[in-house]
Amino acid sequence: MLQTLDVALGLSFIFFLFSVLVSTTSEMFLSWTNARGKMLWKALSHMLPQNGHGPDAKPLNEFVDHPLMTAVHRSTNTDGSLAKHFPSYLPHTQFSQVLMDILETKGTEAKGETRWEQIQAGIGSLGEGSRGPLQALSRDAERNLLPGQDPLGVFQFLASQWYDGMMDRTTGWYKRLSQVWNFGVGIVLAVVCNLNTIAITRALSTNDDLRNAFVQKAEASVKAQSELAAKMGAEASKGARAVFDEAVTELADAGFPVGWNKTTAKAWATHPFSTLFESLLGWLMAGAAAALGAQFWFDLMKRIINMRGTGAKPLSSTADTNGEVGMAGPIPPAGLIIDGTTSLQG
Repeated sequence: MLQTLDVALGLSFIFFLFSVLVSTTSEMFLSWTNARGKMLWKALSHMLPQNGHGPDAKPLNEFVDHPLMTAVHRSTNTDGSLAKHFPSYLPHTQFSQVLMDILETKGTEAKGETRWEQIQAGIGSLGEGSRGPLQALSRDAERNLLPGQDPLGVFQFLASQWYDGMMDRTTGWYKRLSQVWNFGVGIVLAVVCNLNTIAITRALSTNDDLRNAFVQKAEASVKAQSELAAKMGAEASKGARAVFDEAVTELADAGFPVGWNKTTAKAWATHPFSTLFESLLGWLMAGAAAALGAQFWFDLMKRIINMRGTGAKPLSSTADTNGEVGMAGPIPPAGLIIDGTTSLQG
C-alpha cells in the first residue's frame, strides 16, 4: 500500500512540474491571441447584441463606442476586428455605468420625464435581442421595490448581478478552452521530452532509490507552498523548466526510456512496434494529465502526503478560529431575495 502511494506521489510531482510548463506555454499563446478579450466580446454579444444572436453577433455599437469603453480598448485598428483588441477584463460596476448612461441618453432623446422613465424609454428603443432581457430586469426591479425605494438603484444592481452571472459562464468557456490548449501543448511537449507515462510508472515501481528520491522531492515541494505558488506564474517558468529537466534527467540516468538518448534509441531499434504503441499511449496520458492543470496535481500531492501520515490535516477554508462557519458577500437592496454567489470577472 505504501509503495503504491509512493508511486502515485512521484507521478503527481512529475505531472505537477509538467503542468506548470504546459500551462505557462499555452497561456502565452492564449494571451497573444487575446482569447480572454474575445471571450468577453462573445459574452457581451450574448447579453446586448446589436442585430440579434448568431455566429457573427457583436455587442451594441453604443456600448463598444462609449467613452468609458474606448478608453480601455483600441478604437481604431487596421484589421477591422475590435474583438482582437477588446479588453480582457471589465468590472461589473463599469458595465452597469455604461449601460445606464446609454439607456438614459436614449431615453432623453425619447423625451422621458423622470430618470426611470428615461431608462424605460431607452430600453424600448433598443433592438429586440437587447430589449428583452433589460425589460425583464426593469419589471423585476419594480416588483421588488419597497415604499420610498428608488427603482434605478435596484435596476442597476440587477444589471450588475446579470453581468456577474454571465461572467461565470464566460469563465467556464475559457477554462474549457485552456484545457484543450493544455492537452494539445502537453502532447507536443511530451513527445519533445519523450515523457512516457507508462515508462515513468514502471521506473518508479521497480527502482526503490528513484522512487524514494521523488517522494522526498514531492514532500519538500509541498512544504514550500509559497514557492510553488510563485511557480504558477509565467515569470518563474524558467525555474520550473530547470526542475522538470532535472527530474527527467534522473529518470534517464537510472536507465529508463525517458528523454531522447542512447537508451531510448536502443529501445526503438530493438522493439520498434511495441515501443511506438507504448510511447503513443504514454504521451497521450501525459497530455491528459497536463489538461487537468498544475493546481490539481499539487492538491493531489498534498492529499497523498496526508494519507501517508507525513502531513497535517488542512483546515477548512470556511471555518474561523472558533470553529464557526462564516459567510461573506454583498448585501442586496432591501426587498430583494437573491442567491448570493461570487463570480470571477474577465
